[in-house]
Amino acid sequence: MTNQLYLKDTYLFESGAKILECKKDEKDVPYVLLDQTIFYPQGGGQPCDHGKIIGNNFEYAVSNVRQIEEKIRHYVELSQDSFQNPPGNCAVKCVVDKDRRLLNARYHTAGHLLGNVVEELHPALKAQKCHAFPGEAHIEFLGIEMPGEQLLSEKLRNAIAKNLQTKIFEMNRREFESTWYKLPYEIPENKKFRLVQIGNYPPIPCGGTHVTSLKEISKITLSKIKSKNGILKISFGVT
Repeated sequence: MTNQLYLKDTYLFESGAKILECKKDEKDVPYVLLDQTIFYPQGGGQPCDHGKIIGNNFEYAVSNVRQIEEKIRHYVELSQDSFQNPPGNCAVKCVVDKDRRLLNARYHTAGHLLGNVVEELHPALKAQKCHAFPGEAHIEFLGIEMPGEQLLSEKLRNAIAKNLQTKIFEMNRREFESTWYKLPYEIPENKKFRLVQIGNYPPIPCGGTHVTSLKEISKITLSKIKSKNGILKISFGVT
């Protein structure tokens, strides 16, 4: 299993690693497996990281990252010949595109904040899906209430102005549900899972990257609020 360094530090943009394997997937697309990685794989409503894997005599551009079971595939752009050169256990330097990482982290944190604020204003609404891709970000709630855009925007501005801090920690299911709320999906009681909490808002299970404080978001703009078939969808942007 690859050591997932991105879970421990959003701001870790460079690290060492060792190449375990260079392979091709079912569509003949090359990818690299590392013993540890700072590259976030696409999932949980967040885009993957881009960047570079740099060795002594080669450099791979990482254009896609996906987790397949317990393996994290770093899809790379390279020539056929260069792909065959690195030996197993080859030491490399990994460099993440810093601007892309921080933009994605800002959007992901903004999505959680929006979910927290909407549920605080309208307890009958329950966030169930967040798509935090820049340019197409939205969050979906189960429920039919329609929040007022002006009040919602004001609450978001106030939270950012207070510069609420984010906290990441682990807790098992029984501890979590006795302290916060019942999860709508199954997790073994003895298994710990990762949580993200903004200020004193209820924490949310999440495996993504997040900024440490809301001042890094600057502003959340609501572009559309609509309700259809019992689902409320709020589209948003971050500046």
